[in-house]
Amino acid sequence: MRLTGPADANAAVFDPETAELAVERDGTTLVTPSELPVGKLARQLHGVDWTAAEISVGDATEVAESYELPKGKARERSHRAVERTVTYDHPDADGVVEVDLRAAAEGVAVRYRVTGTAVEIYTGDETTLSLPHDTVSWLIPFDAAHEASARQQPIRETDGEYCTPGLFRIDDEWLLLAEAGVDGDYAAARLRAEESGMTYALPVTHMNAHFPLETPWRVAMTGSLADIVESTLVTDLVDEAGTDDAVEVGDEWVEPGRVAWSWWSESDSPDDFDRQREYIDYAAARDWEYVLVDAGWPRRREEMPDLIDYADERGVDVLLWTHWTDVNTETKRAERLPTWADWGAAGIKVDFMDADDQGRMQFYDDLAEDAAEHELLVNFHGSVVPTGLQRRYPHVMTYEGVMGAEYYKWSTATPEHNCTLPFTRNVVGPMDYTPVTFSADAAGTTPGHELALSVVFESPLQHFADSIDEYAARPEAEGFLERVPAAWDETRLVGGYPGVEATVARRDGDEWFLGSITAGPQRIVTVDCSFLTSGDADPGKEWTAHVVRDEADGTLESEAWTVTGEEALDVVVPENGGFAARFGR
Repeated sequence: MRLTGPADANAAVFDPETAELAVERDGTTLVTPSELPVGKLARQLHGVDWTAAEISVGDATEVAESYELPKGKARERSHRAVERTVTYDHPDADGVVEVDLRAAAEGVAVRYRVTGTAVEIYTGDETTLSLPHDTVSWLIPFDAAHEASARQQPIRETDGEYCTPGLFRIDDEWLLLAEAGVDGDYAAARLRAEESGMTYALPVTHMNAHFPLETPWRVAMTGSLADIVESTLVTDLVDEAGTDDAVEVGDEWVEPGRVAWSWWSESDSPDDFDRQREYIDYAAARDWEYVLVDAGWPRRREEMPDLIDYADERGVDVLLWTHWTDVNTETKRAERLPTWADWGAAGIKVDFMDADDQGRMQFYDDLAEDAAEHELLVNFHGSVVPTGLQRRYPHVMTYEGVMGAEYYKWSTATPEHNCTLPFTRNVVGPMDYTPVTFSADAAGTTPGHELALSVVFESPLQHFADSIDEYAARPEAEGFLERVPAAWDETRLVGGYPGVEATVARRDGDEWFLGSITAGPQRIVTVDCSFLTSGDADPGKEWTAHVVRDEADGTLESEAWTVTGEEALDVVVPENGGFAARFGR
């Protein structure tokens, strides 16, 4: 059985008799025939031998969906795919095992649905996808907080467990293995290296399998690096909320924005409300939407309503930090969430979940639903990697699940790490890296590199981590950060390679913003400006490129150049450098 997606680029090749799946892209086999766990599901949940099952193959159906989000790579999204279901019906089982296969323009996805009548202890599907022997991988060693750097290595040398997603190069094609739709009915997976490929392994804890059981999607995104970076497939695969009280995309309180944040540069400042007022004043002057008051503020709890009123008078909303154990029960949430909402807080940063098991995933669901009742935005920190649930919960703005700039305070993160994230972690969802840390001695990056992260890294709550004094000392950067948004209409990968360079352009309305970061020696980065011709734009129309780049003395320089979509910009970038640009007409 061959299921071909739109544009005939991707194909899922499935043998119902052996339950083997292969994935092809433009004639290249990216996933070699891999036996899906139909037998395990049948034995574990129904106690039967699946080889005696009656197999039926459903008709191919077209999937055509359009939806909007107030944030992310693109506000308006379109998902086109072809789907087919294979059913395994055993005469001695009280239900069936179904395999859903979906081929989209950006890749192939598979999930399992098991019907029945009982509640069972369940250890997961453990889908294994086999990869060609000469595959090269970029994998992040598994960590409960998902805070490590990717390693580039041949697939045959991988060993142990790795965070999702995993990036692979096979000949001239690229493959990203991810998952979509992990909620409280399941656990989040990590990729375990096997001799035959990569297994979607689950935490050692058991799960309660409530019938009908529906697993998350196992996703193989394919194509060029641009295809992968620009893809929204993980979010596309998630169903929207189906309840009457679901958060609507157009709800005014669900607003992306830039965030002033004092903890990174001044960790003892969250309970210094005089200093917080200075951050509020700075955010108001820059037209930034938010200020985050981080760990330590509860010592001044009685004064928080006054601080929020101060911010409100200046057009700035306040986000409050909380430890997850402060809101991990229904009783605690019923006490704290309405209180914070009554004070006027716009949202919460929930920290230190640091687990992927089913119980912790249920917490994510419960908190998202309860926060929505009180119109509170949510930032999950110390978290899992997102799997598209921001479509179901539009007010869930961002997730950490990354080694971010906080590591500059006690360790290091390299320019190579930064240049890998756009091709791996940030592909599958928003990433609360907390960028633009000019004063980070351990960063090893230039000011131009740091400024460019405001565009290269996507997060609907973009926490600018350095102090307001550092930003004020760099007027070129300050002016750029006043204009750069935190949500986008369109995203384009202009150029780059994992660990070497990432040049990303994003459009907001009639303006384009571009960030370019590099790792390694000085070079010339050539920017193909054809992204300016997106849609109906005249390729010969002139744009003014306001470029902020590194000077030799470590300062920033702002220049204005005239370009068209038929031209290219050459920018000299120093070692581990970068630059940012805004294109207007």
